[in-house]
Amino acid sequence: MRRTLLPVVIIMVISIALGMAIAASSEAKDPTTVLTNTPAAQANAAVVPVVKTVQLTPINSTGNYRHPGVAEDSQGNRLVIFRSTNGKEYDYAYCPKGGTWSTPKAIANGNQPALIKTLYANIEIDSKDNFHCEWESTKTGAVYASFKDGVWTTPVIIKAKNVYRYDLISGLAVRSNDEVVTVDCEVFGRSKDIFLHRKGKNDSKFGIPFNLSRDKIPGSTQPDIAVDSRDHIFVAWKSDKLIPGVEENLVIYLSEFDTESNDVNDWLLMSPVLGWSFVPQVAVNSEDKVMTLCASSKVDQYLSRSYDPETQILGDLIPLDIGLARKPWHSFFTRLVAHGTDFYAAALTPERIIMLLKFDAENAKWDRVAEINNVAAEMFDMYSGYEHILIAWNSNKEPTSVFLTTVDVDPFSKIKIKSVSNLNVVKNTERTFFRSYTLNTLTWEANPENIQKKITITAQRVYRKTRTEDDSKWAPIFELAETVFKFEDRNIPADSDYVYSVTCVDDKGHESKVY
Repeated sequence: MRRTLLPVVIIMVISIALGMAIAASSEAKDPTTVLTNTPAAQANAAVVPVVKTVQLTPINSTGNYRHPGVAEDSQGNRLVIFRSTNGKEYDYAYCPKGGTWSTPKAIANGNQPALIKTLYANIEIDSKDNFHCEWESTKTGAVYASFKDGVWTTPVIIKAKNVYRYDLISGLAVRSNDEVVTVDCEVFGRSKDIFLHRKGKNDSKFGIPFNLSRDKIPGSTQPDIAVDSRDHIFVAWKSDKLIPGVEENLVIYLSEFDTESNDVNDWLLMSPVLGWSFVPQVAVNSEDKVMTLCASSKVDQYLSRSYDPETQILGDLIPLDIGLARKPWHSFFTRLVAHGTDFYAAALTPERIIMLLKFDAENAKWDRVAEINNVAAEMFDMYSGYEHILIAWNSNKEPTSVFLTTVDVDPFSKIKIKSVSNLNVVKNTERTFFRSYTLNTLTWEANPENIQKKITITAQRVYRKTRTEDDSKWAPIFELAETVFKFEDRNIPADSDYVYSVTCVDDKGHESKVY
């Protein structure tokens, strides 16, 4: 019978560089709370962040809780899911903002398909603060359910198109229209391919899977997914088929797909290093810049690489300067998230310490932010909250337990403003008594999604670029009030061929994407 002890809170507060404690014991509200100082992981950091860890599972449990997923909604409510001690289902713990964590409970009262094996769990949030959860279950598919205000939907299986899924790894994302998308590896004939599964906001189940990789690259496995402001998806995956006579085996690829699942540009080789690469990750920041991350056995390093879809420029390979533990394979394990314009990575060291790092774009390097755990860790998940990076992890020594660690980071606005709707351009020639001139008349409408999300628009900006020049850049030409929906671009060359974009600016100064 499962013990129902309240979870014990263990708070680890990183001290400042001189070793002075940030928190005093008098601040502890619970007599079981322990305050400790962990080593500062970033010697040159101006401010050492506060790191807090909470044990979510009963402290005296004799079972094994594993493989967590974590997310936080826009209100600060938090959810963590993880494999239960019986190994046959997934449990969850929930904490409303300002409240306390619930004891572990079976998702949907245990009304879920029985697990065979499990490795990954994923959670993402939609615009209505629903938690969309996916966890690995059967050979024929993963399990999906959503959660809000203490209520679970009935779990359903995201079925593989053919016989079975190849590995127990998948990626989950939510588009701006609240469509849920997942990617996994499935055996298709004699090949292993990446399949996309989609579920609309009002749909009760997922549609027919779509083969994204279509056997262009032999043996595509271990996919991860991210979504940009245009709702394009970026998928990173590993080539899992050895190529005779080629040393570069098990390499990482990145591809962009539009909302109709069409390829956008060529697939990109993200790990041009001799040897084998594993566990790819991909994230897209608020400027639609892309970052990938993987583990490379040849150089015994975690390697990152950036990509700018607008300019189609690939960055250099940047190491995290963390070595890999080789046995078992998942001892080298990583997670990657975007936090506003920033990227954060978490990587498992050979000593099984989860290290949190932040990418320094100006100097093209990763800075260590914090050490997450002071007991050996196994698997973990990471999420970008408004003012925290959240990492849910399970310990390595059996019986295993699940913990949640939060790291203070600079806050950012998670609200994505949309550009205007139904932009129309009409080219006219007007004549006066002395001369004639050309003008383009732009008309548009307010984006209903901004209205629905109650985003306060304070201004609109008009951009243009030359259609016929490949290297043409967007140039701002005018700023208008939020109530104006027409603009005349006058006195332009008669043979000009311009394209336009009208962006929205909110009351915090955030501007929508120019495209």
